[in-house]
Amino acid sequence: MMKNETTQEKVSIFQVISYGFKFSLSYSPVLVFILCIFGIANGIFIGISTLSTQNLFDAVENAIAGGGDIQVAYTMLIILAFVLLADQIISGVHWFMYYVISDKVGGGIQRAIHNKMANIDPINLEDTKFHDDISKADRGKWPTLNVTWVTISLFTFYVPYFIFMGIYLNHLSPTFIFAIVLVFVPTMLGQIIRTKIVAKFTDITAPIRREHDYYHNAITSKIYFKETRLLGGYTFFMKKFMTAMKALSRAELVANRKTNLLDGSIALLSAMGYMGILAMLVSALLSGEISVGAFAAVFGAVGTMFSLMEDIIQHRLGEAARGMGEAHNFIRFMKISERAGVDCKPNYEAGIIAKNISFTYPGSTKKNIDNISLLVKAGETVAIVGANGAGKSTLVRLLIGLYKPDEGVVLLNDMDTSQANSKSLFTGLSGVFQKYQRYALTLDENVRMGDLESRKPADTALNEAGVEFENNPTYPEGLNTMLSREFEGVDLSGGQWQRISIARGLYRYHKIIVLDEPTAAIDPIEESRIYEKFIDISKDKTALIVTHRLGSTKIADRVIVVDEGKIADMGTHEELLEKGGIYAEMFNAQADWYENEN
Repeated sequence: MMKNETTQEKVSIFQVISYGFKFSLSYSPVLVFILCIFGIANGIFIGISTLSTQNLFDAVENAIAGGGDIQVAYTMLIILAFVLLADQIISGVHWFMYYVISDKVGGGIQRAIHNKMANIDPINLEDTKFHDDISKADRGKWPTLNVTWVTISLFTFYVPYFIFMGIYLNHLSPTFIFAIVLVFVPTMLGQIIRTKIVAKFTDITAPIRREHDYYHNAITSKIYFKETRLLGGYTFFMKKFMTAMKALSRAELVANRKTNLLDGSIALLSAMGYMGILAMLVSALLSGEISVGAFAAVFGAVGTMFSLMEDIIQHRLGEAARGMGEAHNFIRFMKISERAGVDCKPNYEAGIIAKNISFTYPGSTKKNIDNISLLVKAGETVAIVGANGAGKSTLVRLLIGLYKPDEGVVLLNDMDTSQANSKSLFTGLSGVFQKYQRYALTLDENVRMGDLESRKPADTALNEAGVEFENNPTYPEGLNTMLSREFEGVDLSGGQWQRISIARGLYRYHKIIVLDEPTAAIDPIEESRIYEKFIDISKDKTALIVTHRLGSTKIADRVIVVDEGKIADMGTHEELLEKGGIYAEMFNAQADWYENEN
């Protein structure tokens, strides 16, 4: 998906059904086929039970009147009992398979969302609206399946039943066909209107719901707990949470008021239809058009028809209609174009070349990177510095192909980042970031997360990052220590976690490594030791270092100073100090701060 691409194109119900059916056949083709067979059998057997009921009543009436054999009545009773028993067995198997397949396909559709996210251009994550789309898509996966399964059950259970009953009623009297119409039409029209109401409600509440969930996490999540309580933020977030909750409640109240009024109207029309059917039955019996057995069978079947119609319209189709808006959001999300590209073979001797690149974030009118040209040689260590918001991290994301430039071209290992696919670009690329992840996994798994395909032990990377895990009470089970109190493990300090994140980045096979404030939680003295060790382990490898601590830039072959999206200066640490520009001002200010602290 390109920047600012909209995902609000209209989605038809046929597209929703098509997507859901595609997922169903992808994960359970045989079971879906068997389910359809059992559904058809279930619908037909319910219809046959009506015919069997008529035959039983007619046989009993003839036997009582003396015009029939009592054995025929008993035979009809046995046949009806067999039909009812078979129908119960078929119905049980039918709905059991429905839930089994739903769970299996549900897991598959969740994986599809994850795969979609993995292949979408990362720049979209900078767009606030895109986060609304993700939230709505996740809520729409089950409604999409529900719409599909309602459609399958409609054509493999309900339609066969009503076709059978239509033929049966037409055989008794063609006017009885109107009975089905009286039952069906009002409720179907109501659900069409309901779909539009719910879709509008979903679109309105998506951003409100995201705020609601965020404030809820700010109040209850472990991540926010210490700061929220210590700084007295609980009351502030609670007010925000209550405001969002009230906004959701108001929107829901409006939607419920409309749907409840609609349901009342449908119920009234359905009751009128039911009375019309009974009037037709009584008239046909009194005129001798149908027998007593047919009257009894149809009278009982009317209740079944209303029950099934209520089930499909108010429950099945009603639930599908309520989720149609969310299903639309899921389909729109799945139709977002993925980041395209071709397989390329990287040339690690070519380095990184940026030619007149410019870049603007979604929703911004100012260029965050403005016409930058740069060459990073293979094996070179380059430090990128500048004030907050100067464009340092954005420039790095462009150089490693995470973002595509709006103008110009970036050649990463001789690959055009706008043409090569992500697999080609990120092979041989690693990184350590200030905002590292604290995985609730063992120490070994936390490190090996950097390269799951590698079989090498994690010990070397941990030692290089300065993590002493052997015979250390902090890691009572060594590499197998669980790093999460939630799973009966241990908790670590920020500095300890950052060392593990450094080990994770070093563990991954790489020819280029990005260090984005990798030692922010580590004191300056220990930071110097880590960088000195980094020099030794990064020989013949390209390194991009983004940092605010300018003392660490001494290890770089070259320092690039970024200011307002442009390269303001470039050179070695010593050269830039001699120039006396922005870099010298920043470095001297930090040096004075450290001196005063000492």
